[in-house]
Amino acid sequence: MSTFTDIFRKAWRPLLLAATCAFTGPAAAASMAAVDGGLVEPLFPIEGEGATVVAAFRIDVLPVTNAEFLAFVETHPEWQRGNVPQVFGGAAYLRGWASGTDLGALDPDAPVTNVTWFAAAAYCEARGSRLPTEAEWEFVANAGFSSELGRNEPGYNERVLSLTASRDPVPGPVGLGAANYYGVYDMHGLVWEWVFDIGASFNTGDSRSDGDRRLQLVCGGGSAGAVDKSDYAAFLRYAFRSGLTGDYSSGGLGFRCAN
Repeated sequence: MSTFTDIFRKAWRPLLLAATCAFTGPAAAASMAAVDGGLVEPLFPIEGEGATVVAAFRIDVLPVTNAEFLAFVETHPEWQRGNVPQVFGGAAYLRGWASGTDLGALDPDAPVTNVTWFAAAAYCEARGSRLPTEAEWEFVANAGFSSELGRNEPGYNERVLSLTASRDPVPGPVGLGAANYYGVYDMHGLVWEWVFDIGASFNTGDSRSDGDRRLQLVCGGGSAGAVDKSDYAAFLRYAFRSGLTGDYSSGGLGFRCAN
């Protein structure tokens, strides 16, 4: 798999070389869950393509927090707000921080948000990890509390539909809910999360070869052709992916690392 540095080295070499330097602190010792892997069935199958085989991997038990990302930017000032080129940072990058090294009123234990794909990938690589692939993330997200496939558990649809209810727009602390089957927290209901191959689900033959390094996502609406029309959680995730690019950030989008 290509790393963040491999993909963007030519675009911004000094920034990327600095981002590969390891850093210490809470984030460097983040707890990870071991996942044996298996098969991920596509929600919208393409003719001639079947399930994705997911090899064994590890993934962060919790999303990356404000405190952890602060430790990163303190040792990697090139990723502080105001220092990142617009192409990597975007207009909303780390919105809400009082300064490049001050969280202001933000909860240190809440998931970091308003972070671009580029910054998330750099953080993970500096920690000796990477962003999870879409297949890896979906594999863990599909789990319930007591089984590998949550949609087979009683009350699944009710839990998913409750996620659409009105709630505080500012995410709360990580890890307050129950862990899933793999011991991973907050895969649903706290924030959306970046994955490594952000355009994998909706790439066409043209988009795979267009050389767009921002890796734009294109999503078609509707459920026609879906394997399981009752998999509401998957539809929620797929709907959100429409139009995202690597320089995008929002107050509801964070990340976690894998390896």
